[in-house]
Order: sequence, then structure tokens, then C-alpha cells
Amino acid sequence: MQIVEDLHVARIEKRMSLSVAQTCGELTSMEIDLPEQDLNISAGTSTSGLNILVVIDTNIMISHLEFVKSLKSEDIPGVGRLALIIPWVVLQELDNLKKGKMLQHVRDKAIPAVQFIYMCLKKQDPKLWGQSMQLASQKTYGLSDENNDDRVLQCCLQYQSLFPQAVVILCTDDKNLCNKAIVSEVKAFCKADLVTALQNLNVNRHQNCVELQQSKYDTEFQKTERSEAHLSAQFPNILPDLEKNLGEALSCILETEMKIAFGNLWMEILYLKPPWTLANLLQCFKKHWVAVFGHVVPRSLLATVECLYKHFCTGKTVNSSTAGILLQESKKLLHAFSSRSDYNGVLPKAYAEVSKLYQTFTEVRSDSEQDLSEDIMVLSESVPCERMEATTPNLQNCEGKKLPSSIHVSQENRHQEIWSVLEGVWNTMNLYSLEIFQKLDPHTVTAKSSFEEAFLGLQKLLAAVNDILEGIRRILTPTSSFQDIWTLYNFLISNEIYNSIKFTAEELYECVSQELYRERLEVGCCQLAQLEHTIKQCNASAHMEAKNRGWL
Repeated sequence: MQIVEDLHVARIEKRMSLSVAQTCGELTSMEIDLPEQDLNISAGTSTSGLNILVVIDTNIMISHLEFVKSLKSEDIPGVGRLALIIPWVVLQELDNLKKGKMLQHVRDKAIPAVQFIYMCLKKQDPKLWGQSMQLASQKTYGLSDENNDDRVLQCCLQYQSLFPQAVVILCTDDKNLCNKAIVSEVKAFCKADLVTALQNLNVNRHQNCVELQQSKYDTEFQKTERSEAHLSAQFPNILPDLEKNLGEALSCILETEMKIAFGNLWMEILYLKPPWTLANLLQCFKKHWVAVFGHVVPRSLLATVECLYKHFCTGKTVNSSTAGILLQESKKLLHAFSSRSDYNGVLPKAYAEVSKLYQTFTEVRSDSEQDLSEDIMVLSESVPCERMEATTPNLQNCEGKKLPSSIHVSQENRHQEIWSVLEGVWNTMNLYSLEIFQKLDPHTVTAKSSFEEAFLGLQKLLAAVNDILEGIRRILTPTSSFQDIWTLYNFLISNEIYNSIKFTAEELYECVSQELYRERLEVGCCQLAQLEHTIKQCNASAHMEAKNRGWL
């Protein structure tokens, strides 16, 4: 405890106070300050069951390094996937403590802590992230950074905002910092209590999830059971056939694009060497997405790769609804690459086979739904009304409403249509932002009028991104309900960025409540947060350029 007290006093007396931009050692001079890195790593991990972020304070790194190592590398019974966050100010403090500049007697404990973090960041370990310098320099909720305690707390609040789907927990033995965190609505625990708290948190979340979904499973179980049996008997080879054709196409695409990007060095750079399984291929696509594949197809398709990996390669049971989605996602991915090349004729052949599989699947599914039409009508008269009463107590006259037309079509097809609209919004925003960034480039701006027009467009884009981010973050909060859908839905129906909304708020809520689309929404949230950060940087640069030219 003496170390904790010494560190606390040093912070209060500002003996450990440094400017955010100051780099002072191995950790703060590493290339971890690119704004994309935090978000890209997070986007990739959030779709793999990650739901807990643990922010580690300096006193924990110094006094309990072995505990931190075990927390990162070992599975805790009853706890899902988690990642450790090292705040920028902790990196600064450790670098200085290692040099003996602040507390000489702590130096020997700081050195192994610095080495551990350095190796994790160097290897881009997905279970340990470093807060970037850019994030650390941003003010959060008007919080001052009078001392380093406040900077650690600011890091917690930033990650709460960036990843609303995750629970952010501060681990520190500093009781005063724990108090600050708790009154700021950040969960905080000392080292001795952390593991128990994590286990209790996971149990409570699981129980709440079970209670919320039990009634839905009970009402639809009989229909699903009969439908699954019918489809399995009629179409037993859907997944093996899909895996075979998708694997052949992705293998050719991977080799071709890696050779184009890296030439003769492609095999050295490749994440996993051949021969490949489908799981290997999808892992390679995920690993090289930003550097290679995101430049030849829309970056938003990373969500499709994540979806395919999760359901093909993690041993999860695939039901008929998910099988239909996997077929659609496979078609979408292959179609996107077809605009790039036919890859020596491999891609058209694979696309044709997958399309044939999807057509056969749809026909069998249609027959199955027709055989079960009486059951579907009975369920449709009772289940939607009960579900809407439970989630939207202000909706009245449920019994008098007509049955929505989506009951008479495949539900997953309807969800796919809704998701296509959200993808359209992202693509429009992304293309518009690229156009604006190009117009505001100091090397291309020549006239004040064109600059003002582009700058106005940038403000408009920033407002739109803020609005849609707010809507998505509301939906992704663990306690979200139907009422939280309205921010996003109102943005979609009122904003000129997309004017062909043909679904109701209830249908949108039903779509994003599905596990598959909720995970995609998490990835989209990370991508939008990254875009927002880039827009703000562009805004600051444009303002400075205008000032230098005397336009302001």
C-alpha cells in the first residue's frame, strides 16, 4: 500500500504531471498514436463477444503486474471476453518512473511493467489497447485535467462513449480515484475485488438477457422446431457446399490481392500460410482488411467478413434463418469483388454456385413456410401484440392493427432490406466525406468561395454523423428499449442523406435486436466514431488554413 500512497501523493503534488503531447520513453514514443488504431482493433474485437473493458491504473501495473498478465491471458470462469485499456497518462508515468525521475524506489517495479506493455503493443495484442495521444488530448464531458487522476477518469469516460455496448471498469487501488469514478458513473474496483465483480457482472447480465428473451423463445419454439426439421431433411448439404465454393473464391482473391499489394514479399507478410481452411482465409481477410482489401472493396464489408467468420468458424450452431443470411452475405462479398476482377474465372463460377444454393434454399424455405402457414397466422395474432405491449407501453389498440406485410415474407429478407438502407447511409456519408476532404485539401483550395462551400458541407456532415452516432449508441446500451430506436429512426426519415425509408420504427427495432445485426451495428458504430474523429481533425486543419490565408 505504500507504493499506492506514494503515487497518489505524487499525483496530487503534480510531480507526475506531464503535457499530453510529451513523449518520454519506449511506450509514448511508439506508433500507437494513430487515431485509426484504437478504433480498428476495437472494431475487430467487439464482434467476437468482447463486452468488458478494464482500464488499468499505474498503481496496479506497478504493484500487481502478474495479476495484470493473468487477467489478459487467462479465462476467468463465468466472465466473457475482455480487453485491458492502458491510459496515455499511465504510459507517461511508467516511462518516467522507469527512469527514476519521480519515485526512485519504484523504478525496479516500473521496468518490467513497461516491458510487458511494450511487447503487447508491439505485437498488437487484441486484449491490450493503449489510449492514443489524440484521444487523450480531447476533453470529455467538460472534465478538467488538473491532475493525472482526472486524466485516467477521462480515459474511462471516453471509452464509455466510444463503446456503449461494453461495460467499462476502472481497476485501481487508489480509493480516492475509485470515489471519483463511482460518482462519475464509472464502475471502479480495487485489485482484490475485481475478479469477483467481473463474475457477478456477467451473471447479472446473463440473467437479464434470459428473462427478456424467454417469452419470445417460448412462443416461437414450436414453429422453428418444425421448420428446421423440414429444411434439414430437404437441404442437408447447404453449409458444406457453401464453404467449398466460398473457400475456393476467397483463396484466389487472397493470393491475387496480396501479390498485387506486396509483390514477391507477399508470402512473408501473409498472416497465415497456405494450405488454408475457410477459417484461415477469413482470418487473413480480417487481418489484412485495412491495408489491402479495404482499398479495393467498400470498407463496410468488414462486417460481412466478421459475420461469416463468426458463424462458419467458431463452432456455433447454424439454424435455417442464419443459413439464409450466410448465403446472402457470401453473395454480397463475392459480388463486391467481382467489380474488381473475375480472378481468372474463379469468381463468376463461385458466385453462380452460391446463387444456385441460395435459390434452392429459398424455394425449400418457401415450401416450409407454406406448410406451416396456419401456425404462423396463430403466432402472428398473439406474439407481436404481446411483444409490443412489453416494450412499448404507450402503444394502444394493438388488437385493432392490421398484420404487417412483413409477416408474409421471409423475416431475414426483411431484416436484410433494412440493413441495406443503413449500409447505404454509411456509403453515402463515406463518399461525401472523401469529396469534402479533397475540396478542403490546402493544395487544391484556390478560391474563398469554394472553400466556404466545402467548409459548410463539412459542418453539415459532422452534424449528421453526430446524430446517427447518438442514435446507434442509444440502441447499443445494455438497457436499451424500443424508445431508444426513435433517435436513429427520426434521423433516417428526416435527413436528406437517404430518402427512401420504407419500414416502420418497430421493424427497425426488430432488426437491430437480432444478435447478428446488433454485432454489425457495433462495427458500424466504431467506423462512424473513426469518421467523426477524422472530420474533427479536418475541421481544425481547415480553420487554421483559412486563418493563415486571411479568410477569417
